[in-house]
Amino acid sequence: MTVPEEQNTPHTDPEEHSRETAEMLRETVAGLAVQLRPFPAFFGMSTIQAIELELPTGSGFTPPPELGCVVVLPDGEISELDLKAIPGSNGPSDVDHVDEFRELELPPEQYIAYATVAVQLLQEELKRRT
Repeated sequence: MTVPEEQNTPHTDPEEHSRETAEMLRETVAGLAVQLRPFPAFFGMSTIQAIELELPTGSGFTPPPELGCVVVLPDGEISELDLKAIPGSNGPSDVDHVDEFRELELPPEQYIAYATVAVQLLQEELKRRT
């Protein structure tokens, strides 16, 4: 009688499993992101290449209120986008923007939630282009 494969492998604790899953997803997101050239523009802005990641309701994770707009970048990094409007050089009706990306250090469970959304959106974009 043979023992099923899963019984032959040592059991990892849930925390280690989450870290391993997050790392696999990190590689998957990066692999999909680099296939998108040109990378999509953020809300039609030609100067920012990013895709917004919104967690669906019922995802089991509610982002902290201080967390701003979470995006995936062309290299596959999941970051926070801080977009500030500043007065432009042509008068008060002219507005420029300054964008800053901050790398997020998310716990594995939160990273998994955002990375899952990223994989779905990147796959949809790749399908749309074929």
